[in-house]
Amino acid sequence: MTLDFSQLAIPEDRPIESFNFTYNLMRSFIENAEETISNSIQAFEATGPQVTEIEICAEENIYQYVEHYMGLDNGEVVLDDIFSLYFPSLQRRSSFLTLFGTYEHEIDKFCVNFAKKEKANVSLSDFKGSGLTRAHLFIRKVVGLSDSQAFSKLKNIVELRNACAHNDARYVTSDGQKLPKIIELMTLYPELLVKDNNEVLFKNGFLLKVLHLFDSYIQEIEATIKLKNQ
Repeated sequence: MTLDFSQLAIPEDRPIESFNFTYNLMRSFIENAEETISNSIQAFEATGPQVTEIEICAEENIYQYVEHYMGLDNGEVVLDDIFSLYFPSLQRRSSFLTLFGTYEHEIDKFCVNFAKKEKANVSLSDFKGSGLTRAHLFIRKVVGLSDSQAFSKLKNIVELRNACAHNDARYVTSDGQKLPKIIELMTLYPELLVKDNNEVLFKNGFLLKVLHLFDSYIQEIEATIKLKNQ
């Protein structure tokens, strides 16, 4: 059965400080993604690659044996690494972009709705930049959030998101410069983000960590609004 997400849309008249639906939806999305990844790894480990015998010289009894799995062979790649590490990381990277984009969109909507409700003399579009960085400027100046501990970490997440979207999840630029915010993330979460040459590999648990960071940021915003309304 295909789930119709249009039936799950958040009402426009929802309380602007409520992100419960977004959190629950993304948590379920992450759990589903990790289950899919786990099943794929287990399938590879259970069946292993198939072996094909290739005749090199029958008279001298010389044969070559090639292992292959799902269209790849061990002449091209290390199959264990691809199906146990690299492909799971690619799936998590894709899920990370979805998670980030969903929260970025919802936070933008919050800013627009907040400006309308409070009849603010500025709007989100009046601020420089784009995406989460612009929204945070609005939230600081208009909502009144200051000294956000969650956003100090989310700034590094923004850098990682940009690297995933535009630079194949590399923590090194094309001219060889390391990206300090991504390096800091890998240092902060060594069990969740792993260096692979110049690329970041995503491990199980990182998506939930990002979800919790976003949720902590939302809680800071909600606390600021409640304090102002007292």
